[in-house]
Amino acid sequence: MIPNSITVTKRFEFEYAHMLPGYDGKCKNLHGHHGVLEVEIGQFLINGAYEGMVIDFRDLKRIVEKYVIDKLDHHYLNDFIPIPTAENMTLKIVEELQIHFGKALKRVRVYETPDSYAEWRA
Repeated sequence: MIPNSITVTKRFEFEYAHMLPGYDGKCKNLHGHHGVLEVEIGQFLINGAYEGMVIDFRDLKRIVEKYVIDKLDHHYLNDFIPIPTAENMTLKIVEELQIHFGKALKRVRVYETPDSYAEWRA
């Protein structure tokens, strides 16, 4: 049995473009980012997971890539997030991942730059 305090995290990288309409700063112009996403899962055994695993990293990767990364990577985020701030990106990702992981989703962190990120915690 997995203790409730054990979680696992997987990191993903993707490229995207966006702009912040009406923003008073450089981000009002179209520009690109190298985004990094961290997804943390806990207290969950997906069907078929090996005993002693919270989730098989292979399953975590498959789900996050299919439902998040493939939608973000090399896309213009304004097409589906009207105000694509790091905070709004994070909330959109959480919304999608909760469909697949439910309460097992513990943390989502989206880096917009190497030293700036938005984070959601359960």
